[in-house]
Amino acid sequence: MTKGSYLEISVNKRQERDSKLFPEWLIPEDKLPGADVKNVLAWPVTSGFLSLEEIEITESSARFILESIKNRKWTAYQVALAFCHRASIAHQLVNCLSEVFFAEGLAQAKELDAYYEETGELKGPMHGLPISLKDNLNVIGQQTTLGFAGFCNNPEKFTYDSSLVSILRRMGAVFCFKTNVPTAMMMPETINHVFGETSNPFNRNLTCGGSSGGESALGALLGNCYLGIGSDIGGSLRIPASMQNLFTLRPTFGRFPTFGARSGLPGLESVNSVNGPISTNLDNLEFYCKTVVNEGKPWMHDPKCYEIPWKEVTLPKKLTFAVMKDDGYVKPYPGVVRGLESVISKLEKEGHEVIEWNPLNHDRLNEILLQMFVSDGGIHCKEYAGLTDEPFFPYMEPYGTVKEMGVSELWDLQSERTMLCKQYLEAWNATASKTKSGEPIDAILLPVTPYSGAKKGTFRYCGYTSVFNALDWPAGVVPVTTADKTVDSKPDCYVPRNEMDKTTFDEFDPDMVDGGPVSIQVVCKKAQDEKVVSLMRHISEIIGTINYWTTKSALKD
Repeated sequence: MTKGSYLEISVNKRQERDSKLFPEWLIPEDKLPGADVKNVLAWPVTSGFLSLEEIEITESSARFILESIKNRKWTAYQVALAFCHRASIAHQLVNCLSEVFFAEGLAQAKELDAYYEETGELKGPMHGLPISLKDNLNVIGQQTTLGFAGFCNNPEKFTYDSSLVSILRRMGAVFCFKTNVPTAMMMPETINHVFGETSNPFNRNLTCGGSSGGESALGALLGNCYLGIGSDIGGSLRIPASMQNLFTLRPTFGRFPTFGARSGLPGLESVNSVNGPISTNLDNLEFYCKTVVNEGKPWMHDPKCYEIPWKEVTLPKKLTFAVMKDDGYVKPYPGVVRGLESVISKLEKEGHEVIEWNPLNHDRLNEILLQMFVSDGGIHCKEYAGLTDEPFFPYMEPYGTVKEMGVSELWDLQSERTMLCKQYLEAWNATASKTKSGEPIDAILLPVTPYSGAKKGTFRYCGYTSVFNALDWPAGVVPVTTADKTVDSKPDCYVPRNEMDKTTFDEFDPDMVDGGPVSIQVVCKKAQDEKVVSLMRHISEIIGTINYWTTKSALKD
């Protein structure tokens, strides 16, 4: 590998990826929607390139697919073939795939079919279920680049699976590809020099978010079968899920395995990255959580996982939510405000109590998190980029200029963070004095980002998500609505509170973000992951988005 060769290496890597796409599935340029076609959500189904059986398979839930394989309606091979074909079309629309191994995934599916035929037994609870993987998860025989040219063919093939991949493989899951990420997975938009930029299928002029952006852009095009795995260290699951109106869970660290994944910041333990599911279907997400934890027993394979089974949760008939409409630093766009207000109204109509949540120390917690990200002085990222003299994108420029933090300074920062976490917990407990029940709140509801869609290159603020990474509290995302330029107009008299607020406000264009997704975050205390998922279901049922993607699929037909 030669210095200064990052462009050549990137071209070669893209050619290698593209060579693994099946030629018979490649759609001629003149048959694809033109650049003027922004919304391509319906295109995989309406284009005529998928068979009726492929549409039926990919529009089925994970549980239905598994039951159909068990009942021999479909083989694992048929399912994987439909999954790969639709993913291939999605990739041509939004550039969402990084590593492509269709052939290996189909061979894996054939092996599962042979095993079932010979033994009459299923391999496990995920026998034949295709699961999409974010690029950072290592897969035997494949590469993991994290968007670094210096990681292309370095190593040429991984000889081991990440712990999570290994667990899923033993349960019968099928892997056919990995999805695109921003460089080092440390930007809120999915772009890198190796594979380029991933677009948002709701509007291809908008960012898909990051760092699990390839996952989320793919998921919005893949149908009800979609179940993918992403990661989150500052919002990397929640931001792209909200940009595509998908369901996701940012779990408490230690509930799901992270061992054996590749990182742009290896060894960073001041704030932990977590893996979590993303899906078009909340049933798929719940199935994943219960199965991975209770059947996979991740504590047997990852030394940092807690031996805590996934338990059933019974919610109170009357819930109490604290709502944070604005974090006091960056004002949300009108579509986000309208979406959150509609959720509040529907919850109150159902008899649930809603009180206000004060964004306690949010600005300082976010500052601490950013300092922790670069506490090594950017040494790791500079080393990886330096393998090929690859320049940083503007968002990552601090990694090239910051000074390494001393150990005592880092310890002081961690101590301060712990004290702020304690204050946050006390604020939660203190809500008991404000609620009608005399008990603390059940959850906090707030925006995921200030954006109801953001033009590529303009996503700048992650403060609504990163605070809960600093706290290590579980947070889920629930789709609500989409931006509407006819009602979400730009305020005339708003006075920005700071430079970031001014930039965000100035860049708001109702026409540009028209149709952009709007979601909310549902946050509970540490280790209350099951409660978050239960609340996600309850809220989405009340606001009418539990079948958000099923409804979209019906419209496609």
